[in-house]
Amino acid sequence: MTSAHKPPRFAVFLIVLLDVMGLGLLIPCQPFLAKHFGAEPSTITLVGTTYALMQFIFAPVWGTLSDRFGRKPVLLATLTLTGVGHLAFASATSLAGLFAARALAGVGAANISAAQAVLADTHAPHERSRAMALIGAAFGLGFIFGPLLGGLLFKLEVWAPALFAAGLAGANLVFVALRVPETRTATNTTSSHRSKLVELLRADRSLRPLILTTFLSMTAFAMMEQTIGLYIESVWVHSQGGAGMREAVSLTTYFLVVVGVTAIAVQGYFVRKWLKTRAEITLCRAGLIMTTISLSLIPILGSVGSFPLFLLAAVTLAFGSGMFNPSMAGLVSISSSDDTQGLGLALNQSSQALGRIVGPSAAGALFAVATPAPFVLGAVLTVGAMLMLTPIRAMPRSSHSPADAA
Repeated sequence: MTSAHKPPRFAVFLIVLLDVMGLGLLIPCQPFLAKHFGAEPSTITLVGTTYALMQFIFAPVWGTLSDRFGRKPVLLATLTLTGVGHLAFASATSLAGLFAARALAGVGAANISAAQAVLADTHAPHERSRAMALIGAAFGLGFIFGPLLGGLLFKLEVWAPALFAAGLAGANLVFVALRVPETRTATNTTSSHRSKLVELLRADRSLRPLILTTFLSMTAFAMMEQTIGLYIESVWVHSQGGAGMREAVSLTTYFLVVVGVTAIAVQGYFVRKWLKTRAEITLCRAGLIMTTISLSLIPILGSVGSFPLFLLAAVTLAFGSGMFNPSMAGLVSISSSDDTQGLGLALNQSSQALGRIVGPSAAGALFAVATPAPFVLGAVLTVGAMLMLTPIRAMPRSSHSPADAA
């Protein structure tokens, strides 16, 4: 840990908040702009998949570079790429242009691990998970206010959300340049990206099941995200045409806003409080149990037919993911050496991105077979994730050593 610096918690919170808001701004307009350029539904979803694919590929690259050259240069470079990507989106005149813009922005957005590494550099191992919870709260806020603001701006001008997102990236760039300290000294290592990756995975045998657990959990969550609107429409919307679509969008927005608001409370307050006395692995397991219950509740509460009662699944789902995500990031950080913090956290981010690719790819086909299928399979995947954590032992709260595998 770099002790010379005061932990820049607020700075990292703001970096992630502005980053996620930029992504959220484009969520309402992205599918309609793709459709405007002649994309079919199957192609429209690939625009978002391209973004996630670039995150999956480049997160380990940026993580390795941040370990070698420092966190700040990587943050500055990636925020520049993100801003250029948003500007390219605003100026796109074809479907190919939209794909290229989202790919470029995805390359830049693979920087969350560098922001997490700033916290890892400035916190003792047993304090890292509580610090990571702030990033989760920033995600929650960004995914609430980003889409809301994007929807309003889209009504004014179709390209306004992308231009505003580029402005946020520019503001973030200036903020990092002026206010964020470097928390890692550049090293002279000549190790290749591949050798560092092999070294990291060999160094701690608990890291591999942690990364796989993250992938399974995110795949289940992404399947829910992609089909919850369709499920809500099938159960509660009986109008046809534009009126039915607006009703489905409104009800889905209520569900996702409840998830977001609850997640902010859970990660911003409850998890930070619980981690003072409870081990990360305990909260990871509790979060997966809660997520499994929530995914199972979706078709059960849907069959009851009461939408207010159905929102209970949104609350429990947010509690589950809110407990799991920061605790898992803390475990991954603890299981990585000081020289591989960026790469270890990047692998965790990369596994999340892969889950956001695999989950949506399977969700639509499953939903076509049976409307509860994505949620049932999601619950099965989270049970599998719990089994992956079986050999992991809790780290004593006073310990600064990596989490051990039995």
